[in-house]
Amino acid sequence: MRRALVVGAGSIGLRHAEILGELGLETAFVTSRTDLDLPMYPAVASAVADTRPSYVVIATDTQKHRTSVEELSSAGYDGLLMVEKPLMTAPSAFDQFERVGVGYNLRFHPVILRLKEILSVSEIYTVEVYAGQHLSSWRPGRPVQEQYSSSLDRGGGVLRDLSHEFDYLTLMLGRCLGIFARGGRLARLTEDSDDAWGMVAHYERAPVLTLQLNYLDSLGRRRIVANTSVGTVEADLVAGTVAFEGEVEAFASDRNSTYRAMHRAMLSGNPVATVLEASDTDDVIGMVERSKTERKWIERQ
Repeated sequence: MRRALVVGAGSIGLRHAEILGELGLETAFVTSRTDLDLPMYPAVASAVADTRPSYVVIATDTQKHRTSVEELSSAGYDGLLMVEKPLMTAPSAFDQFERVGVGYNLRFHPVILRLKEILSVSEIYTVEVYAGQHLSSWRPGRPVQEQYSSSLDRGGGVLRDLSHEFDYLTLMLGRCLGIFARGGRLARLTEDSDDAWGMVAHYERAPVLTLQLNYLDSLGRRRIVANTSVGTVEADLVAGTVAFEGEVEAFASDRNSTYRAMHRAMLSGNPVATVLEASDTDDVIGMVERSKTERKWIERQ
């Protein structure tokens, strides 16, 4: 049986372990917790030595990604590696691993796949993207102030938590060429991390794109509207629908299906988000933050 190791046992680490178990992998954790049913190790080195995994998932807080990568390298691990998004680690840190993927699972959502198909044969004029969900509903049972998302020091903030949008937009529209952004900690919902952003951007295939990301929406919405040469298309990831040419297509997707598809792709050698693609998303996040600080349009360097 193939063995997997999940570094970090928060909500996303538990989800990864659940899915890997469903896929037939014998899974263990690196965590300080002692209350889980699966094997638990306090350190990466001992976990790697004891379990000899062929697949490792890093699901720690964002600011701990680099440390986890370094610990895996020091322990001699060089197999398959999946790192939760955002990457926030230099691509050179991953040179020794057999293959590295980054956890942008929404690129496997059937609504995104259908939208990509439609846009691939269209000239695109304008795109409007909205993603918002109140942070109190992200991890039920955990106060907002205890969540890593609430803290800058732990790598939180809506700009990074919802960086999925930058990933799938690049996948469909090419690179972001320029951006103007306003936002930050507007509602004082978090401890000190950003909770809302509004942006205007230029992508290679979309001359005018507007994007809003927030932790504030009590309804929970995630949608894309594109005006194209073949008509207007609206994709709704919450409803699981794509409206196009007078018809509404519905797509089934449970809470784990995109993660399941991502892990299957990684384990079978099929495409997933790469380190270079994720590093490009990190660059766009940097452009957004620079635009806010300098109060101007930022061109791609």
